[in-house]
Amino acid sequence: MTTPRDPSSALAELRAALDAATAGFLAERRGAMEQMAPGSTPLLDLVEGAGAAGGKRLRPVLCWCAYRACGGRGAESAILRAAGSLELLHTFAILHDDVMDQATLRRGHPALHRRLASERRAAGHERDADAYGVSIAVLAGDLALVLSDAMLARSGFSPEALARASGPLALMRLQAVTGQYLDLAQSSGRPVPASDAVRIERLKTAGYSVAGPVAFGAALAGGDPSIPAALDRWAVAVGEAFFLADELIGLYGDPAATGKDVESDLRRGKPTVLVARALETASAADREAIAGRWGNPHASAADLAAVRAAVSASGAEAAVRAEISRLLDGAWDVLVEAELLDPTAWDILRQLAESLRPGA
Repeated sequence: MTTPRDPSSALAELRAALDAATAGFLAERRGAMEQMAPGSTPLLDLVEGAGAAGGKRLRPVLCWCAYRACGGRGAESAILRAAGSLELLHTFAILHDDVMDQATLRRGHPALHRRLASERRAAGHERDADAYGVSIAVLAGDLALVLSDAMLARSGFSPEALARASGPLALMRLQAVTGQYLDLAQSSGRPVPASDAVRIERLKTAGYSVAGPVAFGAALAGGDPSIPAALDRWAVAVGEAFFLADELIGLYGDPAATGKDVESDLRRGKPTVLVARALETASAADREAIAGRWGNPHASAADLAAVRAAVSASGAEAAVRAEISRLLDGAWDVLVEAELLDPTAWDILRQLAESLRPGA
């Protein structure tokens, strides 16, 4: 009798395999870049460093799971490379996002544009240090996007499979860009309806981070359409839970534990479901506490603590935690009903979803 594999071990092994596939591809491209443009490989080093510095590999893991759950087989190297291309896509997104959000931290380290500016300043170039940091970080993000496309094209999948997957990939990229635009356009410190905040997060977080990678992996596999349909229902529920959990981290998370800058979103007045619901249900005093401090770039630590306390007092925090549990319960029901073709994928999908549950 075969002993079932520990899902956490399977997930760790999958992440390691994805990292190895990406590292192998980048090693191939390094020689080509050096030959084409001698001296340009430090830019590749920045891309590689940004991807290697932590991260859960959520998008490539979901892609791999969906592919296997839908019966995808064949050379493992092909799906590892195709899935790994999503991590390079994500590297592009986070490098650009950190510039747009004026973030200070990413995965426990200074955001790349901040680090590059500090290094430029230390080298005696005070005048253009900030512009230099932003410019090189944007270029590194551009290179990550180019490499993402190249890694997928060289994955080993047939032209037919790549054509099937091109639609979901284009959609998730479009969702990320439009969601980020709406996020920035409405980050004015003025309240937005909860429905608007949900729409933004569904685009830039749920669609891009969960539903898109699942649809991409399922499309690469092809086969029986009933399984992708079930996975899509799972992804919709988990995607909603994911962005709500991310909002809780963004408001209440400890930077030492999360590696994220938890103050920049508050200071720029990022539209979130948490704040929108708090403003709808809070007392007059708590609404004033939120409105007077949220979106203030000069807010003190005490001001931000007052915002957090007011959101909790409004009941919005507890309501969001309850909603996450409800969504995850629904996602579990979908997995139980779906006849997934790979037990390892089933276990990993369950583990990823449960990691979002409050208190997990």
